[in-house]
Amino acid sequence: MEVVIIEDEDLAAVSLENLLLKSNFDIRIKARLESVEDSLEWFKSNTCDLIFSDIHLGDGESLEIFETLDIKIPIIFTTAFDQYAIQSFQFFAIDYLLKPYNKEKLEGAIQKYLDTQNLGSFSNENNTSLPTMPGTIKEDMVYQERFLVSRGKQLISVNNRQVACFMAQDKYLFLFTTSGESYLYEDTISSLTDKLSKKHFFKINRKFIVRHDAIKNIVMYSKNRIKIELHETVSNDELILVSSKNNSEFKKWLNN
Repeated sequence: MEVVIIEDEDLAAVSLENLLLKSNFDIRIKARLESVEDSLEWFKSNTCDLIFSDIHLGDGESLEIFETLDIKIPIIFTTAFDQYAIQSFQFFAIDYLLKPYNKEKLEGAIQKYLDTQNLGSFSNENNTSLPTMPGTIKEDMVYQERFLVSRGKQLISVNNRQVACFMAQDKYLFLFTTSGESYLYEDTISSLTDKLSKKHFFKINRKFIVRHDAIKNIVMYSKNRIKIELHETVSNDELILVSSKNNSEFKKWLNN
């Protein structure tokens, strides 16, 4: 199998390479990538069978890579930080290995990958989502209906029907209501995506998740970009554009 290693620490990368080459599996290391930028560029025109990826890189988090390019390659995360475990399984994660790991744990993770290939898909044992047919919306899950926010000492429960959009800004996530109010919401946009009904909410780009009922106008902004205007303007009047890679899925969502 051809694998790619995403790791910016030389010692960690060399250790992983040695474990892989000494393992009981037929493995060829196709590339080692050391940054988010390098990885984004590489995966635009290359692929592999399996990815081994650290979380923290010099120029950001590797999760940005998989979110931006919507990579469908199985991933084994190798990291010293356990707080990203749940978030990582939004992608095609096979396993989450905490450093330092040994040859047995690594081979166990690789065997999980091989088992999923034999099954033809990812199973629920790995807490990953089974693929759905294009153009369909999977609504057999229980999605989040209310969002607890605060203003001073006051706690407020916002119903999902009152949500206009979510906006990620720097390290924070903001909830904007249909009445034009905004609140800081304790979550990440990546984690929140799978908690929302796919029928009512759509993640249009890396910063925005919008609710269908909150959309006022949809216009072509450029040849490959779609602009969205909401009934209530986001406080900083930020331009809300559907990313070019999401255009097709966005149009399907509007038609469902």
